Amino acid sequence: MLAGVHSLMKTWAWIFALILLLTTCVAIPSVAQKEKTVADHAAGAFDVKVDAQGDADKAAGSTLARYSLDKQYHGDLEATAKGTMLTAGTDVKGSAGYVAIERVTGTLKGRSGSFVLQHSGTLTRGEPQQSITVVPDSGTGQLVGIAGKLTVIIAAGKHSYEFDYTLPAAQ
Repeated sequence: MLAGVHSLMKTWAWIFALILLLTTCVAIPSVAQKEKTVADHAAGAFDVKVDAQGDADKAAGSTLARYSLDKQYHGDLEATAKGTMLTAGTDVKGSAGYVAIERVTGTLKGRSGSFVLQHSGTLTRGEPQQSITVVPDSGTGQLVGIAGKLTVIIAAGKHSYEFDYTLPAAQ
């Protein structure tokens, strides 16, 4: 009989833990949904310094390399950024890929803090595709809650950005 009671207590403990977990998970999104967010757009130029980190790994068909990134953003985003980029070049001219992570620290239209950008890009015989997004929950300071996508534009050897983002409404 004691073993049966112990088994029943274990079952109820699991049920209670599951209910607690589910109600916690459900409560978090409902709180976040009540917070008003504001969509905005930022644009400007940036300077970037790229330094090779070690020797490239060359093999038949591809070359892998690692780089450090130092950036200075200007315009609506006045910030510095530090990051790391991994690349893969191919023997086909104009075909390559990269991934990168960078931490951006500064001021976005008067709101200060930092956030992290995650990059993924490919170049297929000269045709670029990129995805640069804010890492969820990476915002700090007045940029807590930031989400968005950044586009890099390279024209005439100059770098610029377009940044569509959302932030919680200023208090």
